[in-house]
Amino acid sequence: MPRSTITVLPNTIIKGMVATAALSFALGTQVNQAGRAQDDLFSNRKFTRAETMLLNMTHAKGSVGFLLLESERNAKEATRNMEKALFQLREIEKSYAKSKGQPDTRYLSGTELKIVQAKQRSEELEGYTSDCFHDLKASIKETLIKNSLPTK
Repeated sequence: MPRSTITVLPNTIIKGMVATAALSFALGTQVNQAGRAQDDLFSNRKFTRAETMLLNMTHAKGSVGFLLLESERNAKEATRNMEKALFQLREIEKSYAKSKGQPDTRYLSGTELKIVQAKQRSEELEGYTSDCFHDLKASIKETLIKNSLPTK
C-alpha cells in the first residue's frame, strides 16, 4: 500500500492561528462584557457601612461565610474519618472472626450500624452547610442589587 502524505502550506497554518487568536479574543471580550454589567453596578458607587458589613459576611476571617466554609470542611473531614473507622472496624472484625473459626459471625454489627448512620448524617451536614453558604452569597448579592436600583 502506498503511503499518503498531507502537505500543509506555512501560510495556511499562519492564517489558522490568526483566526483562532481573533476568535478567542472576541469570545473573551464577550464574556467579560456580560460579567462587567453587574460589576459596574457595584464598582461605581460608595458603599455605606451597613452595605460593607453585608459584603464582608462572606469574605472576612471569622465571618458567617468563613464559619460556614469551616463547618463544611470539618464535616468532610468527619465523613472521611467515619469511612476510615468503618474500614478498620470491618477488617479487624473479619480477622477476629477468622481467628475464632467463625468467619460469618458479626461481633460488632451494632457499632458498625452506628458508624454508618453517623457517616450518613455527616454527609447530610456537609450538604446543608454547602447549600447554606451558597444561599448566603446569593441572598447578599440579591439584597445589594435590589437596594441599589433606583426607586421610582
